[in-house]
Amino acid sequence: MSIYFDNAASTPASPGAAGAAAEMSAANYGNPSALHGMGLNAERAVRAAAERVAAALGCRAPEVVFTSGGTEANNLAVLGCARARRRLGGHILTSAAEHPSVAQAVTALESEGFSVTRLMPDGGGALDPAAAAAAVRPDTVLASFIHVNNETGAINDARALAAAVKRANPSAAVHIDGVQAFCKVGVGLTDVDLYSISAHKLHGLKGTGALFVRGGVRLAPLLYGGGQQNGFRPGTENTPGIAAFAAAIGEALPEMEKSAQNARNIRKILMSLADGTDGVFINGDPIRSSPYILNMSFLGVKAEVLVHALEERGVYVSTGAACSSRRKTGNHLKWLGLDAKRGESAVRFSFSRYNTEEEARVCAEAVRNAVEELRRV
Repeated sequence: MSIYFDNAASTPASPGAAGAAAEMSAANYGNPSALHGMGLNAERAVRAAAERVAAALGCRAPEVVFTSGGTEANNLAVLGCARARRRLGGHILTSAAEHPSVAQAVTALESEGFSVTRLMPDGGGALDPAAAAAAVRPDTVLASFIHVNNETGAINDARALAAAVKRANPSAAVHIDGVQAFCKVGVGLTDVDLYSISAHKLHGLKGTGALFVRGGVRLAPLLYGGGQQNGFRPGTENTPGIAAFAAAIGEALPEMEKSAQNARNIRKILMSLADGTDGVFINGDPIRSSPYILNMSFLGVKAEVLVHALEERGVYVSTGAACSSRRKTGNHLKWLGLDAKRGESAVRFSFSRYNTEEEARVCAEAVRNAVEELRRV
């Protein structure tokens, strides 16, 4: 029995998503920019996908820009917005616990002369909207915050953060990284100007993402070419990935609450590992967290060693974000006040709607046995 609990890194493509991609690749393979019938058919498919994404986000289809994934969506939002608004000011507001695709983009802007304020999360990993409002300046051009933390699952109140920023400075743009939130927790775009999402976190294909860009918000493009997507993201659209993304959304939304409850049940079974067991801790606030992510530390066992021990038992988990898995300690865990030993023993379990409670029970037993064995060694 193989158990995959690393869904925050990537999910398996759903049958509907895989089928939509196959159809676009083999039958509807025209270039959406071409003027003939095959091109028009592909353009219609892209437009229909944009409408599906827009309906899920609560925006208009022209406000959806397709990208190569969450990283590009975040880079386009942060770099594109800040550079386009440079004459309005030079201050960026973000947090110390962002995904690398935001954190490193902000660092790049810092090297270009922007000043940056990085808010500290609270002990559960979430940001305080009042602190965000207090940090906004008259020259703040962009505030960028993660919606659901990819390592700890901590949920930020994106609506409250965006509203706080806008109250303090109505001209500041607000970007929310919604990669781990979309189709999993509620999305509200009031006061949000930019919102990033990714297909392969919800059973779409890798290499596809999207960015909500509120009408009227200007972005400096990262790429130059044929002017597709209003010039925000030129280049021939990835029609198989885009069609698969739309199919995955269509499957996920009707099951959203059912899937979340299933994830809560799975998470509860694994959280029981901390009951009455020495040296086992839940990292972050177990209440104010996504049901799809659980971060736990097992003192006396290196996380990398435990990951491989579980793999030998057919259980797949991770030490944190896949894009930075070679770090010894998760970037976001140190902001929770964890000491080095607890950080180095932290493992992330993450779930999808295809996981089951039986898998959770098997995984919990595998973890108990592996930790006991490794501690003896």
